[in-house]
Amino acid sequence: MKITLELPDLPDLNPRYVNEALVAILYSQGKLSQFQACQVLKINRRAFEEMLPNYGFSILVDTIDNINIELSA
Repeated sequence: MKITLELPDLPDLNPRYVNEALVAILYSQGKLSQFQACQVLKINRRAFEEMLPNYGFSILVDTIDNINIELSA
């Protein structure tokens, strides 16, 4: 799927930043797997894991199921 986004001219807005931020959000919501996110961004797993905190996300997707598993351990 290809998505085009029209934004006003914003000084110092890097298209790579917008792309990474969107992928990080979709990953954190469970819409993209880590593999898919890496493919979209054309980076390896380690680079993806290091990128996520820049956008306020953890490599661990905190779904209710994951949280319940951790709490019951």
